[in-house]
Amino acid sequence: MTTTHPTTDERQELVRLTADLLGRHCGPEQLRERLDAGTAHTPELWGRLAETGLVSALVAEERGGAGLDPSYLSGVLVSLGEHAVPEPFLETAVVATSVLAAFPDSALAVSWLERIGAGDALVAVRLGALTPYVVHAGDADLVLDLAEDGTVRALLPADVDVTPVQALDPLRPLATVIRRGEDAGTVLGVAPAAVERARVLAVAGAACLLAGASRRLLDLTVEYVGVRRQFDRPVGSFQAVKHAIADLAVMVDMATSAALSAFDAVDEPDARRRAWAAKAYAGDAADRANVSALQLHGGIGFTWEYHLHLWLKRVMGLAASYGTTVTLRRELAVELLARTGEATER
Repeated sequence: MTTTHPTTDERQELVRLTADLLGRHCGPEQLRERLDAGTAHTPELWGRLAETGLVSALVAEERGGAGLDPSYLSGVLVSLGEHAVPEPFLETAVVATSVLAAFPDSALAVSWLERIGAGDALVAVRLGALTPYVVHAGDADLVLDLAEDGTVRALLPADVDVTPVQALDPLRPLATVIRRGEDAGTVLGVAPAAVERARVLAVAGAACLLAGASRRLLDLTVEYVGVRRQFDRPVGSFQAVKHAIADLAVMVDMATSAALSAFDAVDEPDARRRAWAAKAYAGDAADRANVSALQLHGGIGFTWEYHLHLWLKRVMGLAASYGTTVTLRRELAVELLARTGEATER
């Protein structure tokens, strides 16, 4: 599969297209409709994402896609996070596509790639220890089980028992996935490099989503303190509030830059370290965004009627996905200490 790298104009156009689509079809009212209906995924929005070519962007041209490089989608993922999109775009259009493309001689893998490219399939991904709970497993037409040794197994709904778990964010549903027997499903092959790349894509992609959601928390807070008045002045005119907003804005900007850079570098030698660091930093920014948004919104921030809770829950869910800040930093520290020890021995 050949890939092309995006220009700045192409990136901006994709982000503009995505933001325009989501602004019309995935606003707070649409999200609330899904909450009321008790469902996260809807074929309508997924179909619109597919019609724009976003879902098939990384699928090879001969399989019905555009054959683009993942870096085309970094800004798109940030925009998806800003709109709290309740669809498994990262898992299906990015991670699963990358894994399935590693098996060009498998008729099963090819058929699923073509279905993804056509917008006809949702794919959930279990990435070993990184995913004790699988996102959108209950909605998935296929679950890709990626083992630590690089074995990739394709699981149909008939091959697994899917048990929903109570998630903090109901628009990002989680479930446990247990195979119905050791031989359940189809082994596509053993591809350690593809599995490792999938992990990097998942972690860096989650960092992009997290940065986008944190940005929306910042924007909602700036908007609120600009109209909320105390002592005949906007709350945002008080120095303490200005400082809190400024500190948060710096963290969100840095988290966004780190996430975009990590996702754009998924095929570089240091991709893993960049992804782990970006996700950890995005987790810090998200935590600050949550605390600051709640504090500066006052009592209204806790209410169901206000939209803030949609993003408060989303950032907490994303922060725990594909490695928490603590676990990712621990892994980075272990790796760094090991490298330091090797250097000392030399």
